[in-house]
Amino acid sequence: MTRSRKHPALIVAGNLMYTYRWVLATYWLVFIVIYVGIGFILRMNGTAGGDIDGQSIWEGAGSSPKIFLMVVGIMMTPLSLASFVANGITRRHFIGGVMLVIAIFAIVSSILLTVGYPIERAVYEMNGWPLALKNPHLFETTRQYGWIFVESFLLFFAYFGSGWLIGSGFYRFHWRVAIVLSALALLPAMAMEVVLYSDWMGQLLQTAFEADRAPMPLALSLSVIVAALTAALNYLMLRHVAIKKKLI
Repeated sequence: MTRSRKHPALIVAGNLMYTYRWVLATYWLVFIVIYVGIGFILRMNGTAGGDIDGQSIWEGAGSSPKIFLMVVGIMMTPLSLASFVANGITRRHFIGGVMLVIAIFAIVSSILLTVGYPIERAVYEMNGWPLALKNPHLFETTRQYGWIFVESFLLFFAYFGSGWLIGSGFYRFHWRVAIVLSALALLPAMAMEVVLYSDWMGQLLQTAFEADRAPMPLALSLSVIVAALTAALNYLMLRHVAIKKKLI
């Protein structure tokens, strides 16, 4: 009996995950150590007074992973597309594989970010420190783990997708055109921030556009639409792109 052949998109996803596994692990290890160290120093030195006192330090931890995932997304097409196509993988399957990687990276990062909240709360409770959220979120307390995960996943997915659009733009177009398109490629990430009204960025953007926060069902529906459009734009950009031997 012959073994069933592995789907090409899964081959792409598996290879990319293997390639970037240590990048992801090293980033989160260094990030957690540095972030926890900063929080510990602030608390132990008594410098957490004023605007910081009583607030969740881990609440701001989501900003750096978003940028990290965007940078990884930028590298996807320029560094990987040509080698996969040269080995018989179609552009369509490459796109499908990258989409799986985006989802997996977003899930892993969201789990790690979510786990940080109960750990932080336990530390605060042991020391008798008050704990409150400063910025708006889908969740209202640090005990709503499901909503913490959902918000983190949608934001991480959007930022990774925006990075992928930027990298694909530089791969397909002349660098002068790609620079202009890079600004447009940031729109999915910014749109997700606005739709979710998440953290200071979403609050700032909604204030700038004088928009009210959308009801939860509508916000989640719009978030899924933004994620789907990000994937569709990457597909349209790459499905007929010429394979380049040199990036520059």
